[in-house]
Amino acid sequence: MVQIYPFRGLRYNLQKLSAEGASLDSVTTPPYDVINHVQQEAFYAKHPANFVRVDLNRKTEQDNQDNNPYTRAADFIQQWETEQALIPEPQPAIYAYSQIWNEGKETIERKGAIMLLKLEEFESGQVLPHEHTLKGPKQDRIQLMRSTLCNLSQVFMIYSDPQRTLETLLYEQTNNTDWAQATDADGVIHKFKPVTDASVIEKLQTLFSNKALLIADGHHRYETALSYKREVREQIKEQTGQEPPEGSLLSDYGMIFVTNMDDPGLKVYPTHRILYQWPQGWDQARFEMELFKKYDVVSDGETFSYRRPGTSELMKLRLKTEAKPNNLPELLDTFDAALLEETIFKGIFNTTGEALKQDHLLGFYRNEDEIEALWNEGKTVGGFFLAAPSVKLVHQICEGGNRMPQKSTYFYPKILSGLVIFPYRPFSGSQQHALSNVAQANALQPDFKAPQFAFSQRPY
Repeated sequence: MVQIYPFRGLRYNLQKLSAEGASLDSVTTPPYDVINHVQQEAFYAKHPANFVRVDLNRKTEQDNQDNNPYTRAADFIQQWETEQALIPEPQPAIYAYSQIWNEGKETIERKGAIMLLKLEEFESGQVLPHEHTLKGPKQDRIQLMRSTLCNLSQVFMIYSDPQRTLETLLYEQTNNTDWAQATDADGVIHKFKPVTDASVIEKLQTLFSNKALLIADGHHRYETALSYKREVREQIKEQTGQEPPEGSLLSDYGMIFVTNMDDPGLKVYPTHRILYQWPQGWDQARFEMELFKKYDVVSDGETFSYRRPGTSELMKLRLKTEAKPNNLPELLDTFDAALLEETIFKGIFNTTGEALKQDHLLGFYRNEDEIEALWNEGKTVGGFFLAAPSVKLVHQICEGGNRMPQKSTYFYPKILSGLVIFPYRPFSGSQQHALSNVAQANALQPDFKAPQFAFSQRPY
């Protein structure tokens, strides 16, 4: 059973920002993993309390064990709490969160909510992954968790509800005033509002109790939260001799953003693969000789498209029947990203897309302007262009226990970072914590004597 909860988030003090002539635009950022160095510096300059100082703190040549991006991030959170730049929510809330953007002449709104999820192992079948992950990003994020004692950003999850219960409860039946708002660099409007109505929260808990959640974006963040949960529980077991009851620790929970796959505002886009250089021993002539053994050029019904360097034409390719791999499970055997991985990267280059990326031979792109710039500047030797995957197909693949190649999907827009933080410890200067006053969570831990908050190698 999926268990979701309201929580008292740690949030930017909007009144203080307003008094300074600033706003949420001044302090929020895109996710850390899409911020380049130039953007990082720009966010630093925007406001002294910009969230980049926490989520992607600068590295310096003087960094050491006691003074590094992770310790500085923790210091900033503590400083901002002391200055009341960050303040706790007065009472537990589920946060309505929508994003509005234009696509051509169409205005699209994706509606969802931020809440806590009691973390579940994938084996439970309640949380479904759809991509494989890498070790490096998880090591970075868990160090940040240990230092800040905070869950800083949400995992993006989707679920199916044709009745659109959440949308009705949070967007049609609640007061439409008092929304906080921010606009990002792409012009996407982010609207955000705490909802504390106990009856609304109870109805949402009932809704999700019989739903499976699919991770759309943020696999690394979810697996990091799971690792941290295990780590803290092991520390407490070693120190107390007890196995903490499930749900008895703040680190047993993680922040998620959920949106309904049956909502027309949920859009998924393809991620294209662009080759910067040929793998060693390969060139265009040798590659295309092998390519056309496996694929026919067609006018429609393609598996995916191939683009040569120096050209604007997309060559539509259809996999030949005799070249169809026999090692892919059902549904993945017709999925273009999986077929590209099996027949081209593994089947021709004898490697993987991820290995090509690690060797700086391959890049993943959605933005057409960026792709055109690569072609115009002669920085590519070719590219593979995929179709937008069906959300229903992604869900069916994952329900079957399968994972797709990395970057098989692109859910746009990205979730804004800095809207709300889930602390794994009491609020600064208080013994209250993010789950205080939540009766459902307190009921899980009546006899357990260990502290509710997570342990840290660097406590405040």
